[in-house]
Amino acid sequence: MTNGIKLLIVGLGCFFGGALRYASELIAGQWINVPFADPFAVLVVNTLGCFIIGLFTAWVLKKLVSPKWNKFVTTGFCGGLTTFSSFAQGITALFMAGHVWVGIIYIFANMLLGLCAVYFGIYLVMGKEYGKYLLK
Repeated sequence: MTNGIKLLIVGLGCFFGGALRYASELIAGQWINVPFADPFAVLVVNTLGCFIIGLFTAWVLKKLVSPKWNKFVTTGFCGGLTTFSSFAQGITALFMAGHVWVGIIYIFANMLLGLCAVYFGIYLVMGKEYGKYLLK
């Protein structure tokens, strides 16, 4: 497969991930007030993206899914779905609106939920076997 085709595949994954992220922002905007809607949507998609990366990493390592899908899902879809820039913008908006403690809690919630989601995704597929794959 040529690099050009690989680039298109990653771009396609990014399109779907980005579209889902934007849809989550639209939905959150209908249910939650500003300035909390966008940060909540980013928290949800970041956690979901971390979980998907955890699952997919484990599936590829266990050879349940072809590694050919790896860049489409991880770099493309999850890269388009999750974003540090939106995360940082949400924190800035909370801070500038005077919600400093909510912003601080939001930072820790993203980090903790993201790490736990990756771990949970890997653990669901591999259990405690993951360490064996890391040491190879």
